[in-house]
Amino acid sequence: MMNAKRLLYSECLRIYEVDESFIESLHEVGLIHVVVSEQERFIEYDDLSDLEQFIRWYYEMNINVEGIDALRNMIERVKSLQSEVDKLRSELQFYKSIF
Repeated sequence: MMNAKRLLYSECLRIYEVDESFIESLHEVGLIHVVVSEQERFIEYDDLSDLEQFIRWYYEMNINVEGIDALRNMIERVKSLQSEVDKLRSELQFYKSIF
């Protein structure tokens, strides 16, 4: 059922109780990766926490795949900006300490 760091696609559908069309839509827009190996399809373990988040957004909050993609991009941008702010704050502290 599982291969190294991958979950068999059909197991993923069963475990998370989601429609295959939802997973395919996420894959089509590049939000998760479906790997084909030895004529089987798998989802990487690294994608599972994101997949769980996307499932909550889709099924519990009724956010469509396009909305999920937009939210994901905004969250990544916020994380990037926060990292930049932290770096600048650290540099500022350094310069304050030498003056």
